[in-house]
Amino acid sequence: MKKLLTVLLITFFAISLSSCVENSKKYKALQAQMDSLSTLTATKSAEFEEVFSTLNEVENGLKSIREAENILVLQSQKGGAEVNASSRDRLMSDVTAIGEAIKNYKKQIEKLKNDSRIQSAQFMKRLNALEAELNAKSELIADLGRQLEEKENQIKVKTQQISSLEETVETLKNDVSSLSAESSSQKETISSQEAQINTGYYIVGTKADLIAANVMSKGGLFRSAKISYQAEQSAFVKIDIRELREIKLNATKAKVMSLHPTGTYSIEEDEAGMLVLKITDPKAFWEQTKYLVIQIQ
Repeated sequence: MKKLLTVLLITFFAISLSSCVENSKKYKALQAQMDSLSTLTATKSAEFEEVFSTLNEVENGLKSIREAENILVLQSQKGGAEVNASSRDRLMSDVTAIGEAIKNYKKQIEKLKNDSRIQSAQFMKRLNALEAELNAKSELIADLGRQLEEKENQIKVKTQQISSLEETVETLKNDVSSLSAESSSQKETISSQEAQINTGYYIVGTKADLIAANVMSKGGLFRSAKISYQAEQSAFVKIDIRELREIKLNATKAKVMSLHPTGTYSIEEDEAGMLVLKITDPKAFWEQTKYLVIQIQ
């Protein structure tokens, strides 16, 4: 019982002493200081978290830029006419987007460098290294942009040249087609004229036949070449004077009634004893008239 009473008295004095300490001014000051330090620590922790979050964002962004850089370089090397316009536009858009991202990261680095809360040498060294790499990437992206713009201009020039050449080719085709049609028309005209120039007529018949064809008068006189044009064309045989060399007369007597120079033709007998007119000088033979009239018996 005594022991229990002693324990209770000691406990009472300890609680009383503790209560007195808590109520003292010194204790309260210490407690306030501890609370202030705790708040400051929490603030600093939040500030450091914000700084390193920004730093991590820049480093991750730079990592993405490194990965995209290789793709952009490869694509820009084949960014010619073989790549369609849509792909070239997308490539230029990617280059522009990366350039803007680099500018943004450089601003964040500059902001961190000017932050007075963190000025350790190691931290500044890290920021300087990131800034140097961003500057290098910025130059590379700007160079890629210039190359793409130059290639785009070259493609535009080539496209215009091709378009101009296609128009020239089309014009030449039309000219050739027109000339071909004209040439064909001229050939037909020439062919028609040649055929007309080289067209001749001949008739072989008895006196009665020639009178009926209005080639000879009833009095037995042969009409002139001019008058003979009025004769019935159906009574004459139409021939090409360039090809006709002989006419079988199927008669034993024959006489050329139309005007043809002596020495340009001959009348001979064939194996059967029938007469054949042979033209020996076609040009001279047909020079005076294109109508040949032969009277047979």
